Amino acid sequence: MKSAFPFSVLLLASIVMSQSAFAQERDLFDGKTLNGWSGHSQLWSVQDGAIVGKTTKDAPIKANTFLMLNDVEVGDFEFRCQFRFAGNNSGVQYRSKVVDEAGFALAGYQADLHPRADFLGMMYSERTGRGILAKGGQRIMVPKAGKAKVTATFGAIDAPNLEGWNELRIIAVGNRMVHQVNGQTTIDLTDNHANAATTGRLGLQLHRGPAMTCEFKALKLSPLTKEEGQKLIEAAASEVSSNPPHQAPAPKKRKQPAK
Repeated sequence: MKSAFPFSVLLLASIVMSQSAFAQERDLFDGKTLNGWSGHSQLWSVQDGAIVGKTTKDAPIKANTFLMLNDVEVGDFEFRCQFRFAGNNSGVQYRSKVVDEAGFALAGYQADLHPRADFLGMMYSERTGRGILAKGGQRIMVPKAGKAKVTATFGAIDAPNLEGWNELRIIAVGNRMVHQVNGQTTIDLTDNHANAATTGRLGLQLHRGPAMTCEFKALKLSPLTKEEGQKLIEAAASEVSSNPPHQAPAPKKRKQPAK
């Protein structure tokens, strides 16, 4: 009898802890409406269970704009979504700040979604003057001052079928961030820069320039404790591609993504 009671208590505690951890994951999109998000209503809609951002040749946009998650600032977290895009590159912005409320513009970290295999899932610093922080297949250490250093390379990911659905995963813990596309790590960045951000807004990018469409669904966000985050990000960082470095040809007239 003495051993049965402690066991039952431990079992119950285990179940509660598991349920608590599971409950932390938040669905950011209900599949039907844009409730909880803000953006230009003429550019964003819901179609067939996905968030759709669209520009046309007849009505181009002059600056990048975002569908922004309302009333939430992300700090240490894991984010997952499925995406596809055509016509131009897109991205998921995080730990960012609003720099133009009327234009729904964000500045900060971006997991870039680009047709180039070595740019897909890279780290771009939107509207901060810092530009590309890490290309696909790079582990980067950014010092407080001075030039960023490539500490390891692990090859770009397999070029996906961008007409079909793909998965983006972002893990951010402290000053370290890892991006993955379809389970393959694309970048591993440690940012010690004086302007590094540890918290901020999340948004989905619609890019200026050529007419484009971007689609997102199954958007999920899980806040992380420091301990949870360290374990998760270390595991993700070790899941690197075994492919040799791959440099896809740049699209004509564009040597790097215009931001």
